[in-house]
Amino acid sequence: MLETYVGRAPAKLNLILEVTAKRPDGYHEVDTILQELELADEVRLTLGLGHGVRVQGPFARGVPRGKSNLALQAASLLAVRLGRPEAAVTIDLVKNIPAAGGLGGGAADAVTVLRLLQGPWSASEGDVLAIANQLGSDEAFLLQGGTARARGRGEQVERLPPLDRHGVVLFVPPATIEQKTARMFAALGRMPFDPGGVADAFVTLETRSFTSCDAYNAFERVAFDLFAGLHSLCSDLESRVGDAVRLCGAGPTLFWIGRSAAAARVAKAAAGADCTVILTATASAH
Repeated sequence: MLETYVGRAPAKLNLILEVTAKRPDGYHEVDTILQELELADEVRLTLGLGHGVRVQGPFARGVPRGKSNLALQAASLLAVRLGRPEAAVTIDLVKNIPAAGGLGGGAADAVTVLRLLQGPWSASEGDVLAIANQLGSDEAFLLQGGTARARGRGEQVERLPPLDRHGVVLFVPPATIEQKTARMFAALGRMPFDPGGVADAFVTLETRSFTSCDAYNAFERVAFDLFAGLHSLCSDLESRVGDAVRLCGAGPTLFWIGRSAAAARVAKAAAGADCTVILTATASAH
């Protein structure tokens, strides 16, 4: 008998992203403030029917269909951990989050798969968290969502009081680059690391409002050299919207954040720029 489970996989936004050191294990020490967004992929699991991934949706292009897909890896790793190596899982993804755009879409899909399998496979919270941390650095945050601070390589997550609801406008360039995150960290490693303190300042803020001018992303020091045309796109967008535009995670997506009432105006002002414009908002913990 087939069993089907459905869930949402929300995107994330790095409001603050500091890279403070290189670790002995090859990873980097980060100090980041993360925010869940309303923008989300749709995930459907079917148990007992084959084993693979099917992808559709506006941002399906470039999403792996094979073993390199994080959602499929999540199911396979959890199956092995629980002694279910032959478990049949078919994953259907509707990709509303740009792939490889700095918004954590692949990680969000993987985490949602773990959550959907937790009940039918009788997996513990420890099982889910162990696989999430094995998969990558954003997954631990995406398990809880909301507003949070993450340190270490991203696995040390501290829930923070939620932001007020904010409007968010995403600007997705037409292309990305291969091995994006590794190349970004390599380029950043040739520069002095962040001294720290920006995330500390965010945590001590009494106000729960935030604007693009408050955002910080260490990768902006190298992203405009690595992504062709990104600097000119950013300048064009700032001219059009009359406000600061920042980099999402390891890019190349750019974003604006501010008062909800202003978001539609910003999205409209960006029409005609060389990018796809997505209007969304911050979300509370799912």
